[in-house]
Amino acid sequence: MNLFSKQSASDSVPSGLVTISKSKPYCTIRINNAAHSNVLNKDVIYQLTDAFEDVSSDDDTRCIILSAEGVHFSAGPSLDEMRMMSKMDAVRWYRAGTTLCNLIENTRQPVICAIQGNCLSYGLAVALACDIRIAAENARLAFPDIRHIQLVPGWGATQRLVHMIGSQDAKYLLITGEFINADAALNKFSIVHDVVSNDRLYPEATRIADIICTADLEPLSQLKHAINSGVDVEFGTAIKIEEHSWISSWDVPNRTDIIQDAIHNLNAS
Repeated sequence: MNLFSKQSASDSVPSGLVTISKSKPYCTIRINNAAHSNVLNKDVIYQLTDAFEDVSSDDDTRCIILSAEGVHFSAGPSLDEMRMMSKMDAVRWYRAGTTLCNLIENTRQPVICAIQGNCLSYGLAVALACDIRIAAENARLAFPDIRHIQLVPGWGATQRLVHMIGSQDAKYLLITGEFINADAALNKFSIVHDVVSNDRLYPEATRIADIICTADLEPLSQLKHAINSGVDVEFGTAIKIEEHSWISSWDVPNRTDIIQDAIHNLNAS
């Protein structure tokens, strides 16, 4: 059984493989390659990269939802595209995907990933780069790369998974390529933050986005920077990064009004 989707290299490339829907103060970026199980071929990668660059520069957007059309979030790579690649083509494709995941991880806005159906290989790598992951009950997650195409999982997936769930559980999932369901992803491996019914997936993502968007973009951005930058440094340096982010979030013209509003809301509750 081939666990990766196959999109013919001869297929014509449709426009709009990625769509952007802006609904202030959050925005939805949607993978729109459902006819091919949302495989992450080079065109999808480049369009996703363009979408995140566009949205991340928008000061009116405080949160991003990443979702996908159709039954599956992403079946991973297009094997038919991969088999036509030279080594240099493959390296370019790999680096483009790594750039995309780094962009998602480091974009100013928090990113919520809504996962349904299969989320495999590089599709799961993209999900791991997001800040919050919500799964539908029908979600299945796996890194079948090493077993089925004899490749090390990439785009930063091996390192992000280790940071997220520890080396022992990460080794198990990466080496065995075992498929896990949504319940295991939540309760056994803590890869996702919540599991909801299939029809509640996007509404739940928007509910969380609404909560996030009660804060302004600047403190959200500073908080995300403090967390991401503090992961790979020693504790004292991480505390200094946090202090810098705290000072930056304090330094807004309406600081007094913000605190006064908070006092009013507490007294009214």
